[in-house]
Amino acid sequence: MQWPHGTAFLRPQPAPAALRADRDPEQAIVSALTAIRQNRLDDADKVVDALLQSMPNYRLAHLLKGDLLMARSQPLADIGAAPVADDKLADLRQEAAVRLLHYSAPPPTDHIPANLLQFGPGQRYAVVIDASRARIFLYRNDGGVPRYVRDFYATIGKLGVDKNRAGDQRTPLGIYFVTGHMAREELDRRYGSLAELYGVGAWPLSYPNDLDRREGRTGSGIWLHGVPYDTYSRAPKASNGCVALTNADMGALGEYLLPGTPVVIAERIEWLDRETWSRRRAGAQAEVEQWRRDWESLDTSRYLAHYASDFRSGNLDLAGWSSQKRSVGAGKQWSQVKLDQLSLFAYPTAQGSLLMADFEQDYRSNNLENRMKKRLYFKREAQDWRIVYEGTAS
Repeated sequence: MQWPHGTAFLRPQPAPAALRADRDPEQAIVSALTAIRQNRLDDADKVVDALLQSMPNYRLAHLLKGDLLMARSQPLADIGAAPVADDKLADLRQEAAVRLLHYSAPPPTDHIPANLLQFGPGQRYAVVIDASRARIFLYRNDGGVPRYVRDFYATIGKLGVDKNRAGDQRTPLGIYFVTGHMAREELDRRYGSLAELYGVGAWPLSYPNDLDRREGRTGSGIWLHGVPYDTYSRAPKASNGCVALTNADMGALGEYLLPGTPVVIAERIEWLDRETWSRRRAGAQAEVEQWRRDWESLDTSRYLAHYASDFRSGNLDLAGWSSQKRSVGAGKQWSQVKLDQLSLFAYPTAQGSLLMADFEQDYRSNNLENRMKKRLYFKREAQDWRIVYEGTAS
């Protein structure tokens, strides 16, 4: 990233006097970066000084202060103008770049992330992470429609996304659920001095999930968490696979997180206008409803046509599943299947989106009754959605 002086850039930024660096440090750092690009060095200096006074551990602000001092003797060619190759310097440049991107090309938050197709009635909030922008977006359930609440800068794995094995320093792509909360006091008890890495606390996620295990992905301990107290934030790619936020942001986001809160981790968010989103949601609902009806109809061939050629559930492949279902179906005189608490997601993978359905299933027939939480994953096969995994949802 360079300093193209005189280039038209960004939305208008607040005057330095109007900024409260302690209340909105990201707005302040963007304002300082903008002022430097526009050669308003005195304005930038005031903002950076205010930032360092309120947040003396903000490393990017320290770098900008150094640039501003250097600018007194020579033109600035880049952020962190020192002529050395340094990983920490590269990290700070990346942080500056993604923070500027968020303000210069903001996402259309009046649109809806394609991943959030339907909230279950009991889900109050969902989190969507855009790894390419180092950004976390918080949505609330407004009568089943996702409504934007706010967003945060975030850090992901050092080697990016699409985690495949333990220790690969990547953040998984997929849909996970918050499984609990470990406050700093609990982390201290469990991990001693290592707890410092997690700042204000940690919110563990349900990695690996059913699909990860089906595909042989390994590893564990993927969390949302804060950062060490000796820094305000970290580079966009700096964790071992977790998603980290500044302690202030993690504390704010944590107010909305409960066990079961969905967390979507996507490489890039697809933003949909309301009409397109409604159409995709209706398509996903129709797919699940047709599966339910065909199961209830006792037409086993029609029911089995919903399953993919590489379907697996537990130890059963498609042949084993089909044999079991035909055997069980032979004893049925009637059946009734009801689905409650249905939530639907476009499940992000490196190869494209799957469809994930999460629901409570109430099954009744002439010889069996049960109720369970269930999860289905669909993939595209010959232009149709086919179920690739079916199992009990934990």
